[in-house]
Amino acid sequence: MIWLTWRQFRTQAVFGLALVVAVAAVYLATRSTLLDIARDTGYTACTADCEQLASQFVKTARSGYLGKLYQIAALVLLLFPAVVGLFWGAPLVARELEAGTHRLVWNQSISRNRWLGVKLGGIGLATAAVAGLASWAITAWASPLDKVDGWVTPLTYAARGIVPIGYAVLAFVAGVTLGMLLRRTVMAMALTLLVIVGAMVGGLFLREQLVAHSTYQAPLAGDWDGGISLSPDDPNHEIRLEVEPPAIATWVLDNKVITSTGAVYRGPYDPDYCGPKATKGGDGPRGCRDWLTAQNLHQKVTYIGNDKFWALQWRETGVLLVASSLLAIFCFWWIRRRVA
Repeated sequence: MIWLTWRQFRTQAVFGLALVVAVAAVYLATRSTLLDIARDTGYTACTADCEQLASQFVKTARSGYLGKLYQIAALVLLLFPAVVGLFWGAPLVARELEAGTHRLVWNQSISRNRWLGVKLGGIGLATAAVAGLASWAITAWASPLDKVDGWVTPLTYAARGIVPIGYAVLAFVAGVTLGMLLRRTVMAMALTLLVIVGAMVGGLFLREQLVAHSTYQAPLAGDWDGGISLSPDDPNHEIRLEVEPPAIATWVLDNKVITSTGAVYRGPYDPDYCGPKATKGGDGPRGCRDWLTAQNLHQKVTYIGNDKFWALQWRETGVLLVASSLLAIFCFWWIRRRVA
């Protein structure tokens, strides 16, 4: 049974091995170039107030082919679960049920549980291995850039650490499940794609709930960065402020300016200081910004920082593997009770 499964899966296995070898070769071979840029820009030796050097390092690294590799890395790991679900999971059982070849195996003293267990276990482990090795190579390569940009931003996070393993395994088991239920390979592939996309989009919303959020609150500084939005024709003199979050706020969930009472600040502004008819505080928006700073306003940011990266990774991967296990249990139940 193991040999038969290998013969059926060898094309996909060769693809998986080629993917791992290619990713490891490209990214581990170019990592030294990335580290050289970090050293040459002075970022590596910096110990304090490194924001400007960090920005220069990222700008330099992304201006050439390394920037393309960084984007390709995220694309590879984000698309890999879809590839697994479509071409490894969905056809695995559906093709045999559709053609009726499963009966030949079951009539040769091989139980249904063993038939399905070898497929799910063997290819599921191969899926986890390919995703894990590819993610390890890419995570190691991108770590200098991720240290600056943050590990928990949604797109970066999903293509780092162990989470790609969870999504790949879930995609594989979901594909097998749909193939077993539908018994039509093409239809199973189409629905598997929808399920995978839904799972990855849903993961964005689930992720926010898996760890406690951090909060940053501080008085609005005199040199705050951001923009001002107002309408000079508004009789209520409503104003909106967009203030840049602090560097520690890697994944910003909420960013607002509040009054001393905790309410979101919407004005009213003083038209003598703000707007096209302002006569006080100097020319341009500087006078309005100074006036706003004097209004005892605070910036309040709710965020998830880099320190929560591994807690998020383990918890989200755990959720994905539990979901995969439940689908696998359902497959064993279905193959015994429903498949003739």
